[in-house]
Formats: sequence, C-alpha cells, structure tokens
Amino acid sequence: MLYKKKILKKYNFLLIDLDGVLFDSKKNMRASWKICRKKFKLKQSFEQYFKYLGLPLNDILKKIGIKKNIKDIVSLYQASSEKKLKLINPYKTVLKTLKILEKKKIKYSIVTSKNKKRALKLIKLNKIKINSIHCASKNKPGKPSRYLIDDAINKNQYIRKKTCFIGDTHIDWTAALNAKVDFIFAEYGYGINQSKYKISIKKFSDILNFIN
Repeated sequence: MLYKKKILKKYNFLLIDLDGVLFDSKKNMRASWKICRKKFKLKQSFEQYFKYLGLPLNDILKKIGIKKNIKDIVSLYQASSEKKLKLINPYKTVLKTLKILEKKKIKYSIVTSKNKKRALKLIKLNKIKINSIHCASKNKPGKPSRYLIDDAINKNQYIRKKTCFIGDTHIDWTAALNAKVDFIFAEYGYGINQSKYKISIKKFSDILNFIN
C-alpha cells in the first residue's frame, strides 16, 4: 500500500465505485461493446470506449464521436451486459473485506455510473449488503459531477470529513474533489496512479487501515 500522508485518516462512511474497485468487469464490457459495434456498424474500438470509463454511457458515446442511435446503443449495451453478468467477478479480497466492514458496523454505499438495474443485480448476485446505491440517471448527473456523492452523504446523514470515495479513475478523483471528500485510489483497477492522489491501495482489503 502506498501512503502519501504521514497520519492515516479514519473514516466511518465509505463510498465505493463498482467497476475497477469491487468488480473486474472488463470482459463483460468488451463483450457488450463487441455486440454494439456489430449491430450498429461502429468504427470505435473497445479501447476508445474504455478510455472514458467512469462517465455515464451516454457521455462516453458522445466523447468518442458517436452521434446517431445513442439511445438504441445504450439499450443494447445494457441488455447485453445484463445477460453476461457471469463475466463480472469481484476482486480477490472484496467479499471477505465487505463482511469485515459489516461486522465492524462500518457503513458503505455504492456510487457508480453503471445502470442501476444491472448494478443491483450484480450486488444481489454476490450477496453484498450495501447501505444505499447512487447511479446516474436522466435527472441525476453522473461523475465527475458531485451530485451522486452529495446524494449519498445527505441520504445517509454522515459527516463529509469522515467520508471517503474509493475509485480507480481520474473521473472518480474529480468527482471526489468536486464534492470535497477524500479520495482513495484503487491501484489494481483500470486507471493510472498519479501523484495528486494522496492515498492509494494495492488491494481492496487495504481499506481496513482507514476505518475506525
């Protein structure tokens, strides 16, 4: 684990991203994107799509230059992803660590750009007991907006300075910065570590060093 602070802060409320933090979903995303490319004859590669992971799917499509059939592409992608949930697996220490958090009565909520229906199915499939889930929608802007983080803090009535957001992309960091909460970078995820990330973890179980 890489510590960039001499004194470790302690948190009693954890906000956690799904893809790249709790789950390795890259195979699922690649398979779903392949189906969309074939159906809609898209030129954009999976690597182009993956570059903007963390943004809501609609925003990713716009970023990579897709202007037509956005609604239909999103619908097909989500349906394909849901059918292939078995391609998504929790990282090695995740389930055991979450059970420890539950025993210690440390609350945690999910903040993700993933579709809520699919996210809930994934959580249920792995028997994860969350405090709440916060996903982007038509009326709820996704990351890097601070909206979802604020919503989680307000709904659960926790103190901002005792809350942290665990993510794996620059978009996650930006959302935490906008919401004025501490950010913990998951090195094992999909992003690239940067010096501006004050704290990072090499595996999910390292988060136990940051709880009361």
